[in-house]
Amino acid sequence: MNEKTAVLFDIGRFRNTDGPGIRTILFFKGCPLRCQWCSNPFGLSPKPQLVVNPVKCTGCGKCTQVCPKGVNAVPPGEKVKVDFAACTRCGACVKLCPAGTRMISGQEYTPRQLYQEAAKDAAFYRKGGGGVTLSGGEVLLQHEAAAETLRLCRANYLNTCIETSGYAPWEHLWAVAQYCHTVFYDLKHMDPEKHKAGTGVSNGRILDNLRRLCEELPRRGGRIIVRLPLIPGYNDDDESVAAAAEFVSGLSGHPELNLLPYHNLGESKYEMIGEDYALSGLENRKGRDPRLLEIQALCRRYAPDNRVSLGGDGIQ
Repeated sequence: MNEKTAVLFDIGRFRNTDGPGIRTILFFKGCPLRCQWCSNPFGLSPKPQLVVNPVKCTGCGKCTQVCPKGVNAVPPGEKVKVDFAACTRCGACVKLCPAGTRMISGQEYTPRQLYQEAAKDAAFYRKGGGGVTLSGGEVLLQHEAAAETLRLCRANYLNTCIETSGYAPWEHLWAVAQYCHTVFYDLKHMDPEKHKAGTGVSNGRILDNLRRLCEELPRRGGRIIVRLPLIPGYNDDDESVAAAAEFVSGLSGHPELNLLPYHNLGESKYEMIGEDYALSGLENRKGRDPRLLEIQALCRRYAPDNRVSLGGDGIQ
């Protein structure tokens, strides 16, 4: 039987977020949601794709000479313009670019190869209980390869986490989550129509899966941290926050609620793949922003038995 493979768009090493200790983060490619604030647009498409960094481009024009489809153009005095829709991802321009402006985002791995990538950093995991985190994109789109990767990591005593939207059949979620020490689970909006407006999908399956996960995973010693990304003008009003906190308070085991302030650190990546960022111009919220402290206090009021953390990864 052929071994299932997964397509990743990045492997992040020596990270100190998304789980305890020092971590290797495996970024799986492909996502069924289209969150307007997504900071990892390279993870949206499940297929490999051309990425072009316009900041590095010198306008030399070599990419126009080698492309078999003619998708590159360099207007006089300007940097390169790319017809991303017509690109076949052959990679010819990547090899030729002298400024290192281009790459093909998306590489295929077997679960054993992914375990080996994570195991390279095992010496750094020991202090602080570090390990491997599967992120995305949405890891559940490639649940078979993800589950086997985590199984291998657990069998070799590595701490395991995933980040997920929970938008998948329960069987796919459980296939992956059963091997996790911690699951970071996004909760974006309680109103199904507003959830769909902001993400492209409704939230029924997401909420049902979260309820069930909170019943099943703690029986195996696993931990769930519910993450609420706070998007100004979308879900950071009192009514939306209170509804989310009240829902989390009713979940089995009283999982932690981790509040994530909005940031636009992924905005520049959209231009690199020929896309527009939907929330351009929206300001970041940082540090001890008074509104963030108000939201934290509101969550504590509606979820008094749950730990409510602000910023970071929710593990302290």
